[in-house]
Amino acid sequence: MPHRLTYLWQQHRLALLAFATALLLTVFFGVKSVSQFIYWNDPQHQDQALAGWMTPRYVARSYDVPPEVVQGAFALDAGAPPRRISLETLAAERGVTTQALQLRLDRAVAAWRAENQKAAP
Repeated sequence: MPHRLTYLWQQHRLALLAFATALLLTVFFGVKSVSQFIYWNDPQHQDQALAGWMTPRYVARSYDVPPEVVQGAFALDAGAPPRRISLETLAAERGVTTQALQLRLDRAVAAWRAENQKAAP
């Protein structure tokens, strides 16, 4: 086996490096995908009560709704480039509490789910 690796390194160094890079990237993205799958399928992370540290993107993932639903609930400009803003900051900018954001979100999510449940076969 060591002889084969030596041969490959001496004769096909570029191919060996490309293969090793592809293998490392495959492992990296595979582990990342599996960890994300496990995280978001944990019931503890689904429909979480809002907390100040959360971002609108996190909320959309937790509630399993399109980002537009959360943007509408929080009165975010859909045409603007996305910002990584915490709900705490967002609430302060809007002059409301996170509880008020929770009420807005609950109504928007309920409406979206009711509309999309009817459309499902």
